[in-house]
Amino acid sequence: MRRLPFVAAACALTMTALAGGAAAGSGNGPAAAATAAAASSMRPLAPNEQVTLTYCNHEKARITEPPHPSSPAPAAVYVHGGSWVSGNFNTGGFLISQIGSDLASKGFVVVSLDYRLGPKNRWPDQIEDVKCAIRFIRAHARALHVDPDEIGAWGQSAGGNLVGLLGTAGPSVGWDVGPYTDESSKVEAVVDMAGPSDLLTLGNQGDSPLVMRSFISLLGPVRPDQIRAEMKAASPVTYVAPGDPPFLILHSDNDRIVYPQQSQELAWDMAANDVPHRLVIVAGAGHEFDQAGGSPDQDQITTLVVEYFIEMLVFHN
Repeated sequence: MRRLPFVAAACALTMTALAGGAAAGSGNGPAAAATAAAASSMRPLAPNEQVTLTYCNHEKARITEPPHPSSPAPAAVYVHGGSWVSGNFNTGGFLISQIGSDLASKGFVVVSLDYRLGPKNRWPDQIEDVKCAIRFIRAHARALHVDPDEIGAWGQSAGGNLVGLLGTAGPSVGWDVGPYTDESSKVEAVVDMAGPSDLLTLGNQGDSPLVMRSFISLLGPVRPDQIRAEMKAASPVTYVAPGDPPFLILHSDNDRIVYPQQSQELAWDMAANDVPHRLVIVAGAGHEFDQAGGSPDQDQITTLVVEYFIEMLVFHN
């Protein structure tokens, strides 16, 4: 069992409370050699250093090194929400500022991503970028002090959808394109926070139709009879299968943008496929988990997420 040097040996996890830029290149030959050279020549980051780098497709990633890193250290990757059409690596309130800071203090390399936004950029550009970011981290693992076998991802709303696809949709889907394709985009743990898991069953309540229309706007000029197929292909439930990484799924019971049935459906499919998962229904916290009176509250949610990643990426052996 691998331990971070500043995580107490007697650390008692509270999981029982839970219910349930660089050169492009791929393959062999000169392009792959260029990628390998870029990876080996990247300047190693210093403890507590925070930098913003270009990773793939001219998109930015903010990388925060822990103050006292182990070498190598686990990594946690944040993917922001915004209906796939807005936001950046700093979007999300406490979901990035507090959770990210706490993860760094616990010894994680924290990576927060931009990705190409719609409707200017068509689907699947968004998931292709997120997958490319994971490959980028692995290609530069030495400079980033990252253990390439200990990478987790968390995201909320559209970001939850994207990290859900990171955990369920493998290379055969066809989204591992662009640089660093010698590396894997697999992650070892996922925290999905109010992510649309089945775009076909979003429904017509509350603001759910807005979410559906936002995704459809990414598709551009497609035939109407193709829309359902595209929505199914962009849904994490489509790909759930034995061997998927463990998921922590959080959803508020009063979410009127993405209804909690979306996370319940994902949990049911994971149970049917023996995928390790934990579903937490948060009382009264809203879509972004920031409404006053929510239970668990923001501090408790932060603890749940951080301790989940510790459990899955540090104490997993």
